[in-house]
Amino acid sequence: MADSNRSLNTVTRAIFGPEPVTTRTGYLLCVGCRERESCQFGIISNETLEGGKVRTLLRCPANFAGGPKVAHGGWVSAVLDEMLGHLSLYENKFSVTSSLAVDYHRPVPVEDDLEGYAWGEKRDGERWHVVGELYLIGPNTLLARAKGLFIERDISHFERHKEWLQNQGKD
Repeated sequence: MADSNRSLNTVTRAIFGPEPVTTRTGYLLCVGCRERESCQFGIISNETLEGGKVRTLLRCPANFAGGPKVAHGGWVSAVLDEMLGHLSLYENKFSVTSSLAVDYHRPVPVEDDLEGYAWGEKRDGERWHVVGELYLIGPNTLLARAKGLFIERDISHFERHKEWLQNQGKD
């Protein structure tokens, strides 16, 4: 089932709004990407595969180059975090990153077709142990692999964060 065809559940609507903004291929855009109407990380689309695995098509934008025609390692970890963070939404849950470890296997080319895969390894209550991999399309070369721990939160998570910031003297 393509990301654009999945039903928008209550958690998705609470996080992304009653009328979420998506790319033309249906990828849900976060708050930071809504105005530009495209994913700043270069994610094009998602597709749910058998067994709950999610396939993501993407390209590293040139502005995330860390070297000549090579993606910055920060982009690699950020895009893997984004892919893994969307997994819980498919089960009407909201989770946030607790930890993320990335193994870099090969340099990631900029402005080239990539695909990522994300899946859950196990769940311990509110703790989601997840894995993601990034590949170069064509030779199907593994470029990076991430293991993460995501913690389920309720939809008041952002309100609690806002209150915490106010208590720190930040508006």
